[in-house]
Amino acid sequence: MRLPVLLLTCLLAAPVLWAQRAVPSSGQWLIEPGDNSATLQLNVRYGERGHSSNWGRDVPLREFVGLTAADTSGSGAVHFKIVRAAGTLDCEGWFERGKGSGHFTYQPNPDFVAQLAKRGINAPTEWEQFEMTMAGLGLDLVDELARQTYDRPTAEVLARMATHGVDLDYVKELGARGYRLQDPERLVRMRDHGVDEDFVASLDNAGYRNLDIEALVRLRDHGVNDDYIADMKEMGYAPSNPEELVESRDHGVDPSYIASLKAAGYEGLSLPELRRARDHGVTRAYIQRVKSRLSSNPSLDEVIRLRDRGFD
Repeated sequence: MRLPVLLLTCLLAAPVLWAQRAVPSSGQWLIEPGDNSATLQLNVRYGERGHSSNWGRDVPLREFVGLTAADTSGSGAVHFKIVRAAGTLDCEGWFERGKGSGHFTYQPNPDFVAQLAKRGINAPTEWEQFEMTMAGLGLDLVDELARQTYDRPTAEVLARMATHGVDLDYVKELGARGYRLQDPERLVRMRDHGVDEDFVASLDNAGYRNLDIEALVRLRDHGVNDDYIADMKEMGYAPSNPEELVESRDHGVDPSYIASLKAAGYEGLSLPELRRARDHGVTRAYIQRVKSRLSSNPSLDEVIRLRDRGFD
């Protein structure tokens, strides 16, 4: 899944607070072929009061109201709308050989604000509503959060969820796997760290379910992915506590290292023993040199002691 990209470039020397950002009444759109025939790569450029911004993502063709596949593959003028719950982009322009460009005007939807109010959510600022429009945040996400008994979000939190890629599918998928985090801000944190539906599914399949958010983030941040988990399991290491895998990954204990020590005659080592050996620089080549010089088979502890004393 491609996440929304929101690139904000400040052209002024002085920083400007988000709350002071001017909502664009108009801007430029550019369209190129998407990842498949059912999507288009949409880029929107806008700028007011000395700021220039660019937003882009793959958008299903069905979301372009009044634009057909024939329009995008032909040559000529087009007029279409991108209608979202929070607002609409009214677009005019031209297509030539699968690529199009033109201008849009932005129209916020006042009914969206009224519907949020009915749900006990404060009115968003103009900028927050524009962010929700661009990300396609709808009332169905708000209702899903309520269904899963999340704390009621503010408009500011909803806008942050929108710009960080927390959408309806993400919330539903996590909920179906038992992750109902109460605080919607936690969804943003997980999304920012790359804890997506596929990653959670891979942990589920490996037997690591109902982990707390910090454990999920830590696993993702430290590269404990489905490949590493599967490879370690094949080597005989499937600890009940996934933190063991985090520590092993951090210390450079991977299947190739385990295999090298097995080949050197050290099998059945625990993960703590493997981490200790790795930390002390014990390699297969070093073990072979030690065995050759001593004409014996020292224990792993003895090999580590020799390594620490500079024996080579």
